[in-house]
Amino acid sequence: MRKGACDGSVKCLIRSAAKEDLDSLLGLEQICYKEETFHRKQLKYLLLKARSMVLVAEISGNIVGSIIILLRERILNARIYSLNVHPEHRRKGIAGSLMDTALDILEEKGYDNVTLEVGINNRIAQNLYRSKDFIVDKELPRYYKNGDDALHLIKKLGREACSRGQFTRREHL
Repeated sequence: MRKGACDGSVKCLIRSAAKEDLDSLLGLEQICYKEETFHRKQLKYLLLKARSMVLVAEISGNIVGSIIILLRERILNARIYSLNVHPEHRRKGIAGSLMDTALDILEEKGYDNVTLEVGINNRIAQNLYRSKDFIVDKELPRYYKNGDDALHLIKKLGREACSRGQFTRREHL
């Protein structure tokens, strides 16, 4: 559990999600994504049974953001599966705080890298990921159900980041 000011004015609490958060997480998912949302059963599985890490951001006891990360044990690779912030609470540093907390935890656990996919036209999210040193690995044509393209991004963590230095083949966002 980490407390902090998300943008200097908004106090938020970043914590691990609990089973009691399922309804709030489902509601947030439905507000943030109109087309490709998790169903209750999927969220419950991710929250309770999957090899995953689910963090939430709370303001005044209300969940206003979440990040879901799938964890792979053998290859120490993590995948950010979902990052949500309620529209009324965007541009307050909440997504960055969720991301920073998740990346810190992954580094502490010894993960080598983290990947994610982002819509090719989602410049706001791309700017966030660029600020966290993610780089473009490849383009994914027609990745989403609606036919939109995506970018596959990667960030090296810990000793991998230090030993490999900058990528030469891959482009920065």
